[in-house]
Amino acid sequence: MKRISFVPDSRFKVRMREITRRSLRLFGGRSERDIEYDFAYRNIVGNRLYILDIGGCDSLLPLTLARQGHKVTVYDFRPYPERHPNLTVLQGDFLENQLPPCSFNVIVMVSTIEHIGFGGYGDPEFKDADFNVMRNLHRILLNGVKVILTFPFNERERERNKERIIPQFERWYTPERCKKLFEGWYKVDIEFWVPEKKIFGRWVKWKPATMRQAAEAYKKLGMHGLACFALSKEPQEWYGR
Repeated sequence: MKRISFVPDSRFKVRMREITRRSLRLFGGRSERDIEYDFAYRNIVGNRLYILDIGGCDSLLPLTLARQGHKVTVYDFRPYPERHPNLTVLQGDFLENQLPPCSFNVIVMVSTIEHIGFGGYGDPEFKDADFNVMRNLHRILLNGVKVILTFPFNERERERNKERIIPQFERWYTPERCKKLFEGWYKVDIEFWVPEKKIFGRWVKWKPATMRQAAEAYKKLGMHGLACFALSKEPQEWYGR
């Protein structure tokens, strides 16, 4: 199977995708990325936070957060093209990071963790890399603050009783793997979504769902569900919620 090119999208392409996303929203649509960004923004509370965005190479989210006054570090195997006084770019394999303990208020992984360890973007292949990632996040995150994760969600394939994996690209998370992935973490916020409307072969609108509905989305609609989690190293009471 041919590998996906790890060359990042051009700045023009990223901006055009952002314009398309915002335009779609003006007409009542909500893309998958729209859902993920909204979830991230709602869970980033505070001023001048130290934020780590892992895998944000083709996203304007790190730049937007930097412009809001946060100190943002982008960690990606590919180079991040944007520049801002509040932006720091680290290029390399996050599994080999040397970041100091307790150094970030918020860690963001928008549609990232499902790709790590599969080699699709030029990164090394590594079995169960996601569990390694979560251990690293626990080390570098400050107490009482958040990890924000979004990823494709699906039930186990009944024929083989296995997770759905697209070779050299990504994993679709099951409820069982999520439970194992989040051991030692406290869940602060959870959302599940399923696609609702398709135009010209593209899903342009998503709607809130239960975990079961999101897990069954592929079986019923031919498209995975979406899971959004905000996690903390400390109990939810730290947030006064």
